[in-house]
Amino acid sequence: MKRARLARRKWAVAGILLCGGLWTTSASAQSGGRALSDKDADAERLFREGQKLLEERRYGEACPKFDAAYKKDQQLGTLLNLAYCHKEQGATWLSWVEFKEAEVKAVELKRNDRRDFARQRMAELERSLARVVIEPQQKVELTEVLVEDRRVPEAEKGIVFATETGERKLTFRAKGKKQVVKLFTIVKSERPQRIAVPPMEDQEEVFAEETPSPRAPDEQPKPAPSARRGEEAHDGSAQKTVAIVLAGVGLVGIGAGTVTGLMTLSNPCTKGAKEKDRSGCPNDQEGRDKASQGETTGMISNVSFGVGGAALVAALVLYLTAPSGKADPAANAGGRGHTRSAVRVMPEIGTGWAGVRGVF
Repeated sequence: MKRARLARRKWAVAGILLCGGLWTTSASAQSGGRALSDKDADAERLFREGQKLLEERRYGEACPKFDAAYKKDQQLGTLLNLAYCHKEQGATWLSWVEFKEAEVKAVELKRNDRRDFARQRMAELERSLARVVIEPQQKVELTEVLVEDRRVPEAEKGIVFATETGERKLTFRAKGKKQVVKLFTIVKSERPQRIAVPPMEDQEEVFAEETPSPRAPDEQPKPAPSARRGEEAHDGSAQKTVAIVLAGVGLVGIGAGTVTGLMTLSNPCTKGAKEKDRSGCPNDQEGRDKASQGETTGMISNVSFGVGGAALVAALVLYLTAPSGKADPAANAGGRGHTRSAVRVMPEIGTGWAGVRGVF
């Protein structure tokens, strides 16, 4: 037992010295003989505080210091100290994950001594952990595998990793797929436990708005077809409808003028009546009333004939000048796209008169 404790303490001191040496080397190389930035200086301060607390075995205070320092500098030496601190604190699986991350980082930096150091610590920690390997699906390219919301480096590649036994939450992420979260019961055995990737649904594609292609310098935008204010392009059907309505008004006016005209002519008291007919007009109040009535019906007859005639003329002009509905090729070639009309006619009716106004 005494030898075991001495070996353990020797290993711990060696780990601290090794990690501290890594930090000093990394910090010096990063600074290049120049003053460290505020971020690097803060990271070094946190590291030194954590190292002191680690030597005093105050792991609950030391580990957060190393964690904060690593988030600032991302240095390999800081990560190794953090993993070692968690090991001493008893966070076995968390320590294994951090040593695994340190191994990957050491391989990228071609630091074989640090790689071997991390692998030795991982092998020691795996004695109390279960081993797992992910069996990927066909046509599914995994990008990340998380255990209890902590990414396990290289687990998506089908490399064996360690985790604690019991019910564990695994999250699978893949390109073009929706992430899947599922609970698995992890057991410890001589061989790694194989876990198949659950079915993953395709992720909905998000299409970005198309960017208009750049226009050539000499290419001018073509004006969009538009009608002038107050003149809407049409096919002539509305104008023909107005013509038909005006024709109806004209016929009613002619009919009213004819009826009132006959009434006027049959009245013996009107000024236009023949002498032989006027003999039937009494020379009293009744005669005067008939004369007044004859003047009224005569005026109505004249107005009715005038309005009816003007309406019929306007109807005829509108109907004959209505567009055929085909666009003018010359106008379309110029980009205007209007329907061509030779004449625009507007009927005008006033008190006692009627007529049409045309624009040619």
